[in-house]
Amino acid sequence: MDIVLKGGMDGVEAAEQIYNRFNIPVVYLTACSDDSTLERAKVTEPFGYILKPFEVRALRSVIEIALHKHKAERKLKEKQNWFAKALKSINDNVIVTDTKGLITFMNPNAEAAAGWKQEDALGKNLTKVFNIINEQKIDMAKNSIKRIVEDGATVNLPNHTIVIAKDRTEIPVDISASPIRDFDANIAGVVLVFRDIT
Repeated sequence: MDIVLKGGMDGVEAAEQIYNRFNIPVVYLTACSDDSTLERAKVTEPFGYILKPFEVRALRSVIEIALHKHKAERKLKEKQNWFAKALKSINDNVIVTDTKGLITFMNPNAEAAAGWKQEDALGKNLTKVFNIINEQKIDMAKNSIKRIVEDGATVNLPNHTIVIAKDRTEIPVDISASPIRDFDANIAGVVLVFRDIT
């Protein structure tokens, strides 16, 4: 894709639409090397950026690497999609938060129990969406997430734990929370799994 094109759309805008709509990898082949153009091009996540004049051999290498990278990315997206579908089909309620307790995922069962749609809950603190308390009305969610992030241990909340949904319904639950680790074994979030034991 060249960056300077005739018409109302330049190559950066065209590349963004091509990749987003059709999932076709884009390699820029252009004379534009100014910082502002490079910054705009980076946002479209190109698979390569070659400046003119170029050698055919260099172009061929970049295209081959771009196709290989695109194939690997596609496999990764397929795996992510598979895992997301698996999480959504679990019968238990599943909520995932980041290390600050902000919701990043809810499966359909958790949505139904909480009375929240995932898109409305994303980015909100767990305690705003789900209030998890024990029989003495002590907030368990905030303390549990903090403990998991600090200690890295799975926490099984005690008996007589209650989840309070959006409509203030109190649901007795069996609940456990575990850390989610990244590739470097650092804690990246927390997954809460609970079951209505009414």
